[in-house]
Amino acid sequence: MNLKALLRLLFMFFCSLLVPLLGNAQTTNVRIAFNGFGGVAPLYLGTDEGIFKKHGLNLELIFIPGGSLSLQALIGKSLDLLLTGGPPVVNAYLQGARIKIIGGVVNLLPYSFVVSTGIRSAEQVKGKKIGISRFGSNTDYVVRMALDQLGVSANQVQVMQVGGSQARLAALKTGAIQATVLSPEEALVAQRMGFTVLFDFIEKGIEFPHVTVVAREDYLESQGQTAKSFLKAYVEAVRYYKTHRAEAVKKIMSLSKLPERQMAEIVYDGSLRATPDNGKPTVKGMEVVLDTLAKENPKAKNLTMQELIDLRFLPATTANPSGS
Repeated sequence: MNLKALLRLLFMFFCSLLVPLLGNAQTTNVRIAFNGFGGVAPLYLGTDEGIFKKHGLNLELIFIPGGSLSLQALIGKSLDLLLTGGPPVVNAYLQGARIKIIGGVVNLLPYSFVVSTGIRSAEQVKGKKIGISRFGSNTDYVVRMALDQLGVSANQVQVMQVGGSQARLAALKTGAIQATVLSPEEALVAQRMGFTVLFDFIEKGIEFPHVTVVAREDYLESQGQTAKSFLKAYVEAVRYYKTHRAEAVKKIMSLSKLPERQMAEIVYDGSLRATPDNGKPTVKGMEVVLDTLAKENPKAKNLTMQELIDLRFLPATTANPSGS
């Protein structure tokens, strides 16, 4: 056997050893749902850039409008993880759901209270129909919070389930409702249509668990390493998102179907502040949620951060959930 043939034989031998090793490099599928496109751009961008794949994960991203509806899917084990707001998580927990918030995606309240043409004061909101996505959702909570800020009692208005933001904007246009809460870019569209922003939460910079990462306790027990890998990859994706403005704005435009780059830039600029670099949820915001929900459900008064939040899966995080 000459040297060339020997080298070829050795090469084939090493390849035969390598194939089984490559076959053992498994990718874990993670089914994760979200209620709206706020906060999800880093996930899609991270997927495009291979960040999640690098950590051995294949994300199946699913849109489910409404926090309460998506929580049913999570609890029913149709999902592995869920991006949703703090209020529906607390409501589900109070009803017996064994779930935990393990990360924070959007920690500031990104909403404007938009009213139809002709309404110029809080007094004029009384007796009007106000649209939300679903009862128990973030929008339900935020509408009630806006009413408190305006000095209007919830029993002085009619709160209606309308659906997602596009459905609420359409209902506002037809006159089916006279007020709702919208995200920054949607509020800009509403203003161009002649509607008015009566109260702007964004200007106030109010801490609020607008989007959190939620998991079932049994999933965390059996798939704890997957949860850790996901959050580690997510934090890396956030870092990429925040340092690649052009790509991030383009992704926001694509996901949200925004007609103008200016709108996507408004979303991006607001997200830089609202999205935590370390993936940690806002404890202060959760405390506000508990205080507000306790007015309607006294059981919320007895809940602790340790019951609702588990920070063990965050990368390099040693903070106590009882802290802020």
